[in-house]
Amino acid sequence: MRFVIITLFVLLSVCPAAAGTVLSMEDAERLFIENNLDIRLRNRELQKSDASILDAKALPNPAVRYSLESLKSGERETEETYSVSQEVDVTGKRSRKVEAAYKTREARGLFLAHEISELTARMKQSYYKVLLFKENERALSEIAGVFSEVERKTGARVSAGDASEADLMKLSGEKNKVVRGLEALRTDLKSEKRKLALLLNLQETDFDVSGEFSVKPVAFIYEILAAAVQQHRPDIRGQGKIVEASEASLSASKKEAIPSFGLEAGYKKRTGGFNGFIFGVSIPLPLFNRNQGGIARAQAELTQEKVVFEALQKKAAYEVNLLIERIASLQTRVADLARQVETSKELTKIAGIAYEEGETGLLELLDAARSEKELVVENNTLVYDYWAARFELEKAVGTRVTPMGGTK
Repeated sequence: MRFVIITLFVLLSVCPAAAGTVLSMEDAERLFIENNLDIRLRNRELQKSDASILDAKALPNPAVRYSLESLKSGERETEETYSVSQEVDVTGKRSRKVEAAYKTREARGLFLAHEISELTARMKQSYYKVLLFKENERALSEIAGVFSEVERKTGARVSAGDASEADLMKLSGEKNKVVRGLEALRTDLKSEKRKLALLLNLQETDFDVSGEFSVKPVAFIYEILAAAVQQHRPDIRGQGKIVEASEASLSASKKEAIPSFGLEAGYKKRTGGFNGFIFGVSIPLPLFNRNQGGIARAQAELTQEKVVFEALQKKAAYEVNLLIERIASLQTRVADLARQVETSKELTKIAGIAYEEGETGLLELLDAARSEKELVVENNTLVYDYWAARFELEKAVGTRVTPMGGTK
């Protein structure tokens, strides 16, 4: 029994999805890659690409022929022929088709990797949305606590005749407003945790998340990240493979102009004991149909895929540049707003003390508390926007990014 208890304890301790577990970002990403149903579905779809490779590798089936001729000129004579014919490719078009199929398979794998990176960025944003709601909940709880404390002291002053009952009613109304906002926030937090649990394919939502919900000044160099895009971003690499596959398909189409010839070998038997082997060659003459339509179609597809490839490269470079500018702007705004938040908190404390001592009115205290709440919520929203942009930048580059534009 003791062994069973110890075993259960070990299993619970190593399972990151157990109830009451705190998930780090690394745990969440690992669970997401392993458990997410969309990723599983896309992996199954990728397996269908193997069928095109099998089709390209397949050799044409041989043909078996049997014929019987019976002629009568005085005596009846019969002639039987047994033969096997096989189409033979001497131009190498089959190998080019196989190459195109393999390139297409690689491209689909890279496109899948890009889709997974998009889903991962969405999961990370949901993870930080939970952190955002937790930070806002903590801030509103502190403000609600301040109102409750001031309300308690004001109630005592009303009983002593040092404050009006109207002030107490205003305080209660403002506190209730914050409490209602707090309840709505907790509902949003619970909903976002359910969304995150769905992305991670977890049955329980009794888990917490941990992470640094702050902004540290970093710098990204556009030239370094723009070069990393070409090296790491899966969809661009995948489109490059599509261009290579189209080139192989064009080469195969050109080789189709020289048709395959057929070889026939068999055995012939005639009345009177005459018999022997036969051999034949069938060579189509490419006089009229030289696959002009197939070549033109393959050439157009190659041109189209090259345009798509160039457009993807330009779009990725533009996206990276835009995100770097957004991240820099958010860093500046967060730093400026963080100072305002600290000042606002000090002003709220000063207004609270002044109100308790009768040196200022209730309106000044309420204005200070409202300003603090608005600034804190705005600052937290900007911090979330900053991390959401960081995750978008990682998706745009195709790998994790480090300060100064490095990748890892």
